[in-house]
Amino acid sequence: MDSSAPLPKPSANPSSGTSAVKEELRRTLRERRRGLSAQQQRTAAEALAGRVLAWLETNPAPATRRIAAYLSAPPEPGTEVLLPTLITAGYDVVVPVCEPRYQLSWVRWKPGVELARSPRAPLWEPVGERSSFTALTPFRLVLVPGLGMDVQGNRIGQGGGYYDRFLAQLVLEQPDAARLGYLYDEEVLPVGSIEATLLDMPLHGAFTPSGLRPTPPARSSSKSQTV
Repeated sequence: MDSSAPLPKPSANPSSGTSAVKEELRRTLRERRRGLSAQQQRTAAEALAGRVLAWLETNPAPATRRIAAYLSAPPEPGTEVLLPTLITAGYDVVVPVCEPRYQLSWVRWKPGVELARSPRAPLWEPVGERSSFTALTPFRLVLVPGLGMDVQGNRIGQGGGYYDRFLAQLVLEQPDAARLGYLYDEEVLPVGSIEATLLDMPLHGAFTPSGLRPTPPARSSSKSQTV
């Protein structure tokens, strides 16, 4: 991935130009992803799957084997290798469906599940019984999509707001659930790259092809588990 393009700097006045700065950062990060070849994307997907499985094996939690993941679309970091691998390893995988008012519901995923085009977002979603996340907790792991994360765990997503709302609810209901991004290496950004407010829920870290990038403990809730 070409990481030579400079990242836009946050506004000196947080109340002025915040949306414009975030949109410029999104544009830059999307352009970087589009520069990846199909082979590079596949190699990254395989490496990411290995990182997640290795983390699960070294951080056992026998009380739950449920994982909240998502269906990726190129050039996102791919989950097409990870999801069937998780099922084979005996995990219960759920993926999101976009609902009205920017809420998410969750459907169990398995290989061959029927998919339908979402009426609310440019993505495919599984067909099946929908559940609220509170009906599915506890989660062993929540994999969070996004365009980038800074080293303090601040995340920038696609701009829809679905995951912002979900993460805020998750922190209240299950603060100890591991919240980890799923990114390319170059998408873990320096401090100050992403504007954040007190309402934003920082991640505990992010999986990348080269390894897990945990965030400093000070950025996590005192009840959150170590990653």
